[in-house]
Amino acid sequence: MNRSIRKSILRGTGAVLAAGAATFAAAVAITMSGPAWAASQDYSFELVQVASAGPGRSDVTVRLVRTVDGKPVANADISATAAIGTTAERAGDRRFRVETTTAGPQTLQVSAKVPGPTRVQRTFNSSVKFWEERKIRGKDEVVIGVVAFDAR
Repeated sequence: MNRSIRKSILRGTGAVLAAGAATFAAAVAITMSGPAWAASQDYSFELVQVASAGPGRSDVTVRLVRTVDGKPVANADISATAAIGTTAERAGDRRFRVETTTAGPQTLQVSAKVPGPTRVQRTFNSSVKFWEERKIRGKDEVVIGVVAFDAR
């Protein structure tokens, strides 16, 4: 094969490999940055209870559930934008004290941070014949939603 043809083939191959490496690096950087946003169809917020907490205040209890099986997400960190104080209830429930100006329909914006799944990574060190295990937690997912309730 002619030397100039061989050089141009190698240059073309190098350019393709460099572009592929750059694309892979960008994909890894995007994947590893910050928490993931969960799809809205994976989780939903449920209104558990609304109780009067005095004039112009309501206690609103909210739960995050997986839509696949309807089970509450026990380890989710639920927060609300307009809540005065929060109290953890039973696993997966969170109670918010909300100031309401009028009685009747109200909305409360809520969000939850769901911890990612944990996996075990095992590596074998052959020089000392030792298995090392470590737990690696996956990326957190952020879920955002709105809960409607009637102020008491």
